[in-house]
Amino acid sequence: MTRVVVASDLHLGITRRETLENLATAIAAERPDLTVLAGDIGEGHSRFRSCLEIFLGLPGDTAVLAGNHDVWACEGLSSVELWERALAAAARAAGMLWLEDEVWVKEGLGVAGSIAWYDYSAAAPGLNRSAAFWAANKGRYNLDARLVNWPWPDQEFAARVGDGLVERVMRLEEDASVQAILVVTHVPLYEEQMERRPHDLNWTIGNAYFGNLTLGARLEAARKLHGVISGHTHVSRQGWHPRPDGESPQVWVIDSDYGKPRSVTFDYPEPGEAGDANPMG
Repeated sequence: MTRVVVASDLHLGITRRETLENLATAIAAERPDLTVLAGDIGEGHSRFRSCLEIFLGLPGDTAVLAGNHDVWACEGLSSVELWERALAAAARAAGMLWLEDEVWVKEGLGVAGSIAWYDYSAAAPGLNRSAAFWAANKGRYNLDARLVNWPWPDQEFAARVGDGLVERVMRLEEDASVQAILVVTHVPLYEEQMERRPHDLNWTIGNAYFGNLTLGARLEAARKLHGVISGHTHVSRQGWHPRPDGESPQVWVIDSDYGKPRSVTFDYPEPGEAGDANPMG
């Protein structure tokens, strides 16, 4: 078996260090081949680096993705500097993979990932609003409008990182040694990952900033795609996303929350072994 552990929304600075140390100890006890820290790692860049230090020394490899909190301008660093240099440098200085431009392969399993970003495609069904509306009203519902100071509109940045993820996934798709692909993102990609609360207006409008269904549709071309696991919303979701070819990759959202970090463990059978991936929670 190949074991992958995914943790998201650790939020060091809101979540206590001791709590995250306990999570790291629990992950180490799982003896993973790969651990993915899937974004919103620390509140501020110094805490981002400090949080990575907590997870040093885990068995196997450790990979890192950014979340939206991780690109909030802080400590003299702009969002552009964080995205284009500082976050990747911190991950690599810790001896970890920066999953935004690398893939991980072992025993027939390929893992790719991305921040994914939102492009308003996950807006609640029935809310017929333009992209201009979602951009103009973002500050009323999402702190990213005030704390992310890069020049790229959401849809442009979402397409940019989406292009990179699709390229990496299709590289794995074409790799004869890879039998199954697991995609890890910060922002969810499928309707089955979305939490709909029709009687909560703030949440209903906020859904525009909670997902990227456009990118999920682009990944349907990957026939080896076995599962997608995401964070960002802090709400547990689990299901299957039906594809036009009749296959249904399994999708999850980790219910990691402020002060209550969580991880999910997956066991993938090695080539020639019977069985399917087993999410252990």
